Formats: sequence, structure tokens, C-alpha cells
Amino acid sequence: MMKNKRVEDDTLFLPEEIIRDILIRLPVKSLIRFQCVCKDWRNLFKTPPFIADHLCHSNRQNPYILSQRDHLLYDSYSDLYYVGSDMQLWRFQNSPLIEHLNYDKIVGSSNGLLCVKTNRLHRSFLLWNPAIKEVKLVPETDFRMDGSCTIGFGFCPSLNDYKIVVTFCEHYYLEMVKVYSLRSNSWKEVKYRLGACGMFNSVIVNGVMFWWGYKKIRKDHCVYFEVVIFSFNLATEVWTVIPMPEQHSSTVYQNLMVYEGKLAFVYFEHSAIHLWIREEGVGASGETWNWTKKFTSNPYPSGELFPETMWENEIFCRIWDWDSESTTTVLFNPTTEKFKNLNISKCDDKHEIFNYVESLVSVGGTKSVTKFLKRGAHLVECGQ
Repeated sequence: MMKNKRVEDDTLFLPEEIIRDILIRLPVKSLIRFQCVCKDWRNLFKTPPFIADHLCHSNRQNPYILSQRDHLLYDSYSDLYYVGSDMQLWRFQNSPLIEHLNYDKIVGSSNGLLCVKTNRLHRSFLLWNPAIKEVKLVPETDFRMDGSCTIGFGFCPSLNDYKIVVTFCEHYYLEMVKVYSLRSNSWKEVKYRLGACGMFNSVIVNGVMFWWGYKKIRKDHCVYFEVVIFSFNLATEVWTVIPMPEQHSSTVYQNLMVYEGKLAFVYFEHSAIHLWIREEGVGASGETWNWTKKFTSNPYPSGELFPETMWENEIFCRIWDWDSESTTTVLFNPTTEKFKNLNISKCDDKHEIFNYVESLVSVGGTKSVTKFLKRGAHLVECGQ
């Protein structure tokens, strides 16, 4: 470990490891400004270990809820808002690209990167880090992306890669799966044998992507539809079907989340929130996993709760109040079993919700919106 050193003018120099420890705690905006302090700092901010440590600290201390207007209810999607730990609502204005996001829709968020489905460029996506103002145009896919598609986006730690997973259903049955890799900057088709006929609300845990959905089963010469969870390992690209918790009965007020680093299934039933987590280990019938019920909340006094996401180990919920016929937002703390009213209008049922954290992660794109827009225009003109 380096020791403090004094020069002739008695200026105090901090050890490099202390300086680094201070820097990883600063917001991205400050780090961008500090790049001009010296060449060593500018190079440090681009190193993978520093980027990873800064991201780890941001995930613990500065997570946000990101809100975008629902694409089914508005002609423009560009209004973005975020809520921080101060519970204040802020307009998302820190990137000039925001002005060009009309008719584009955020479909995923991971480690500070936003996956944006763009309607301006045919069958394509953008990968965007708003904090460092960097954007990358993803090569287009070879099939249409409409309401029958489900899209997942996330990070694979073992490959150090970000992937977009697009599933396409035809007549309610899964017909095609395409996967994009940021490292290879290319798409490929992935085999599946799922019997899936509907997939919803993707979430990623330790490099595995999960959806809840419906699986077609045949029994006694009849066809049934069973609610299950589909998993896709981003490293091995292998699909698995996981049964729901035994006590679960299908409800529209349900969602998949990440709770304490594990897959969680949360649903609202009989005026209470129920949370199950997926534990690794051998279950009763020999599986390598099992479901454990974490808690059932006290009854909520009025309204219907829809659990949206986990935010700092609290469940972010939207509530439909039958008396006032309006939507409000609350946080439910599983430890204290208390509800906290947020009353954030920009997170109501007209907005889509994502977890978000600022980071230095690069998408390998451009920081010039002008160059990006020219590139997009070139693709359209060439019919690519």
C-alpha cells in the first residue's frame, strides 16, 4: 500500500487506492467532467475494473425507477422520467438523443444500458447509455416486431456480454427466437421446444432470463394451457420450463422480480401480496431448485395492487382505487410489512416502469447524435 507523501511545499497527496475509492462513489456526470483533470484519471475511467466497481456501488446506493409513457396510449414515447431515493420525480433531460426518441420504445434496462425498439428504422434496436451519452444502432432483424413479439434484454456475466432476446408468436404459439450479441454485433436463431403460447414480463437473474407465460399441454385427449415460467440461459442458450409455486392460482396481478439476488414471483390475491423465491438445491422430487414462500403481507385496505418491480428490496406497486377510479403508487417493505404512498403521477398505469442505474458501461457506439442520425438515414435509404 502506498503511503502519504509530502513534497517541498507541504502539499498532501492521497494514496492512489483512496483516490480510486472516492472516485467510484461519484456520479457519472462528475466523472465525465473530471476526465480533463489528468490523463491518468481519463484512462482509469475506461478500465473494466473501475467501470465494474463504479457500477456495483451505483447499484447499491443510487438505483432509479425509470418511467416512459405507454406506447399503446400515446403517439410519442419521448417523455422519460425517473425517481431516485429522494422520492422526487425528475424529467430525463441529460442526453440530446431524447429529442429524437419520438415513436421509439424502451424495452429493457441493464447496468445503465437501455434497449430501445425503434420505429424510425425498420426492424431495429438501439443500445443507449444516457449517462455517457453513447448510442449504438443494432443491425436489423429479418422478421417483423409487432404485438406478438416479446423482448428481453440483459447481461451475461460469464461471457461479459449483453444480449437481446426476441421471441415471435404466430397464432398464439412460439414460432421463432432470435438472439443478438453485443460482443459479436450479430443476430442468430436459437432452437426451442417449449410449447409456449404467450410470454410476459422478462427479468434476468445471474445471466438467466425468465418470463412467465402459458404452455400448451395435452391430457386425456384434451388441450390445456398451464401457467409456467420459461427460462433462457444467456451463456448456453438453453431453454427450460419451470413450474409455478404449488399454491399459486393464476391472476393478472402477478410479476417476476429479483429479490436478494434470486428469482422472485410476486402476486396480489385475496387483498394481500405474496412473494415466493426460487432457491437452488435439490427439491422433493429431485429437481435442482425449489420454491420457498417468503411472506404473505397483511391485507391491503382498498384497491387492487399490481406489483411492478423490486426497488431497493421493496416492491414498487401500482394501485387501482375503485372508489376514486384512479391509479396511485406505493412501496411495500417485506421486512416491516408497511406500505408507503408515493403518489407519483408519472408512474401511473399510463407509463411503463423500468429499473435503471447510471453507469460508465460502453456500448461501443457513437457519442454524436448527428453521426447516429446520419447512419440511421443511410440504412433507411439503402433499405438495409
